[in-house]
Amino acid sequence: MAAVERFETCEFYTLRLRVSHLSNALNQSVSEVDLVRAALRLLTPKVTQSLPPEFQSVQNEQSAQAWVQEMMQESHFILIQIAATQEIIGFMFLDVYEEAGTQKAHLGYLLGEAFWGQGYASECLAGLIEWCRRTQPVSTLLAGVAAENTQSVRLLQKQGFEEATADAPAGVLFFERCLVS
Repeated sequence: MAAVERFETCEFYTLRLRVSHLSNALNQSVSEVDLVRAALRLLTPKVTQSLPPEFQSVQNEQSAQAWVQEMMQESHFILIQIAATQEIIGFMFLDVYEEAGTQKAHLGYLLGEAFWGQGYASECLAGLIEWCRRTQPVSTLLAGVAAENTQSVRLLQKQGFEEATADAPAGVLFFERCLVS
């Protein structure tokens, strides 16, 4: 099974979270209306300040719906939910590409402000790494983060990501996590 197809079936549980590809969630526990409302609730100025401009353009239901469609077309759109309640607390985005004959994925993620500092991001990222090791869709995860986002930098380092030497725009650091031994 190709890496792209494997990510389309991405679904795993951690102690507190359900993490699943949007196509799985839309078929089970989430409606498009729920998704648009979650985007409006989660994409606050504080959450999006270090993210690309398209994340900062969500201001109303129409722009949230357009943003959801754009994210679905550009990446594997993964929902982060509280397992017990199915509340959407964040999103992950995975863009699979090939480099030097190996499959890699660029990872992006965000959590709503109300869920910061509770270990959810660490739990989610650890679960993703374990899922990737088990299913082997890619050999490496790559994440870009604003240099001033020290919490995200620490999170990546805690999960075994190492600073990469990739050319990065000013103020951005890249980290990578090898998933194969």
